[in-house]
Amino acid sequence: MTVPLAFMAFSLTGCAFQETLKSGTENPCATLKNILADYPAEFSAYRKGGTDFSTVTIYRAKEELIKGHCEIWAWGNADSAYVCTVGAPDPEVAVTRYDQAVEQVSSCLGPEWVLEEGARERDGEAAGVVTRLRSQDAGMPVVSVHHVEDRWRRSVYLYIGSPARAL
Repeated sequence: MTVPLAFMAFSLTGCAFQETLKSGTENPCATLKNILADYPAEFSAYRKGGTDFSTVTIYRAKEELIKGHCEIWAWGNADSAYVCTVGAPDPEVAVTRYDQAVEQVSSCLGPEWVLEEGARERDGEAAGVVTRLRSQDAGMPVVSVHHVEDRWRRSVYLYIGSPARAL
């Protein structure tokens, strides 16, 4: 049975804005669990077409939890992250996307993952909120959903990777 994740497949309507986000996979919960299982291999099963930068290589994701919005970032030294990022046109859409993402990711992962919510800061200023989900298995990555705000933009992103980078 396919379990649709709200943040991976939902429609927003409004007077000036309409966007439909879709999952790039038929079973997002199973894909999420498979991505988590590939963490020790630095998400190598999900990488395609990388671009090298001075400190990171960014790969397109073979399977995308949010179609057209996911990448794998590899810094080296066995440090990689699977990241999906979606912009939001206004605070209401951003909050809705964030809340739906947290609800759906936590329901996919189940009760063995501990949920922790907190504020995000950038340069000492409030910059949104984050929900981190941690497995009791020390070898698993952290999964976090971020609602990021700055002066001009809002975005929601899903991060799967090292706890040290899940700020």
